Amino acid sequence: MYRRLGRGPVLASPLMRSRMRFIIAIALAVGLGGYLAYASLGGALETYAGPSELTAAKTYRLNGKVGPGAPKDAAGLAQSSQGLHFTVVDKEDPSRRVAVVYRGSVPDQFKVGREVVLTGKLENGTFVARNDSLVTLCPSKFTDQPGDTSPT
Repeated sequence: MYRRLGRGPVLASPLMRSRMRFIIAIALAVGLGGYLAYASLGGALETYAGPSELTAAKTYRLNGKVGPGAPKDAAGLAQSSQGLHFTVVDKEDPSRRVAVVYRGSVPDQFKVGREVVLTGKLENGTFVARNDSLVTLCPSKFTDQPGDTSPT
């Protein structure tokens, strides 16, 4: 089973070496598959929530509309050390709102009334968004017309 060449080390048989290579290949494939599953599900594990549904110590994807008073120079402020400060208003209940601090790039479509999604945590009553997590959603071209009673 093992052979010794001269006074050197004991060498494994070719069959044993091929089994070892197979086991290593399987272990690498399982590890890579696990990493890919974790990486692809990473964003899906965060809960979408509106301003009225936030609680502390949990990461959320905040979904709502940019509230009144959002600054015109949002891109410049988001790059500053203080960050961009604005309010996100709940889509269903406009009286529910949360203050947001964001740093990073700001999409061109960012403006008052635009629907946005940010990833972050609620800290001391302010939603602190992760860097570069701001996404603006485009308004739908397909809206119900007044008097339309067809099911959607």
